[in-house]
Amino acid sequence: MEENNMNNVDDFYENGFLVIDDFLDESRSSELLNRFKKVNSWDRVDQERDHYKKDGPFEMSSKYFPSNDEKYYLQGWRAKELENDTGWKKDFREIFISKIEKLFENTVNIDTTYILKYCKNDFSRIHVDDLRGEVDRVDISILYYLCDQWIWDWGGILMLAKNTNSEDMEAIMPKNNRIIFINNQMKLPHCVTPVAKYAKNDRYAIASFIGCSKPF
Repeated sequence: MEENNMNNVDDFYENGFLVIDDFLDESRSSELLNRFKKVNSWDRVDQERDHYKKDGPFEMSSKYFPSNDEKYYLQGWRAKELENDTGWKKDFREIFISKIEKLFENTVNIDTTYILKYCKNDFSRIHVDDLRGEVDRVDISILYYLCDQWIWDWGGILMLAKNTNSEDMEAIMPKNNRIIFINNQMKLPHCVTPVAKYAKNDRYAIASFIGCSKPF
């Protein structure tokens, strides 16, 4: 893990997110990528929700974000069988949760964790992370990326805004072994741009929604 990025933990509290490159040892990240590539059973996810409606969970204030009459869409793949595997859950706690507790000096009480794959045309519209699975208060959202290679115009770019009134968003590439921590108590809108049809690789990610023992 890059120590310089570890020292930037204040970004999580001040800007609402923290990016750390080379989060895991190279051998460990390669092991995870190969594990995901070998998954034979991927479940299609095609969501359509009225979440932008007035008082809805994704209601936005900015005129540059979806209006109340639009639909939220998400398209991608999940490895649900692996997500429910007790061995994977144990590995996730040992590999990720232990690091997260140390980094934020907080105890993780519960998490809802997905293993995702985005292929051509997969995307997610602007949203905020609210209730997820059994987590009734999401304190930290994490996105950990795995891929052989990624370049900017392949799409699949994470876009982050400071709040629901923002005009601009920041672009973050899903480069291999990069992790993004999002301070969900600041409710940062974010989305994933569509993966281009000419992208040479699939985009794998671990998305986890974490409830801690105490809010930040």
